[in-house]
Amino acid sequence: GTPIMRGGYKFLESCLRHKEDMVIYEAARAICGLPNLEPQDLSPAINSLQAALSSPSPAMRFATMKTLANVAASHPRVVSKCNEDLETLIADANRSVATLAITTLLKTGSENSIDRLLKQISAFLTDIADEYKITVVKSLQQLCFTYPSRHRVIVGFLSNFLREEGGFDFKRSIVAGIINLMNQIPETTESSLLHLCEFIEDCEFTMLSTQILNLLG
Repeated sequence: GTPIMRGGYKFLESCLRHKEDMVIYEAARAICGLPNLEPQDLSPAINSLQAALSSPSPAMRFATMKTLANVAASHPRVVSKCNEDLETLIADANRSVATLAITTLLKTGSENSIDRLLKQISAFLTDIADEYKITVVKSLQQLCFTYPSRHRVIVGFLSNFLREEGGFDFKRSIVAGIINLMNQIPETTESSLLHLCEFIEDCEFTMLSTQILNLLG
C-alpha cells in the first residue's frame, strides 16, 4: 500500500496495545475494514478480537462477533483460529451472539467438523426465535455450496426441522433453501424431493404444500 496506508495501519496496530478495551476493539475493527490486506496483516486484529470474545460485556461480545462474522465472509481461514472460542459462544445467554457464533462457524469450520456442528446447532435451534433460525438456515445452505459432497447430511438436517415446531417464515426459508440447493447442486434432487414429499403429508401451510406440489408436477 501507499506510505499513508502503511502509516495508518501501523497507528491502528499500535492501538491494539491500548489499555482501554473499546480502543482496542475499534482499532481491530478498523484494521479488518481496510481494503486489500493480506491475511497475515489481519492476524494482530483477529488476536485482539479473539481475546474480546470472553469479555463479560454482552455488547462487547456481540460487537466482536459481528466483526469476526464480516471478516469470515472473505477470510474464513484467518478467523478459523477462533473456532474453539466460537463453539463456546453457541451457549451464550445472548441469542444474537450465539447466532453469530454459529453462522460464523459454518463459514470457518472444516468439512470434518460438519457433523459435530450440526449436533450443536440442533439443540440450539429448538431454543431460539424464528428470525434467528432463518439466519442459520441461510448459512447451512451456504455450507452445502461449500461442501456439496455433504449435501445428504445437510439437507437431511434441514428437513428434520420441517417436522419441528416453527412459523410459516421459518418453514418457507427451509423449503426455499432446499429448492435452491436442488437447482444449484443437481445431485441433491432425489433425496430433497423425498424430504419435501414427506413434509407435505403433514404440512399446516397450504401455500408451501402448493409450492411443493407445483414443483413435483
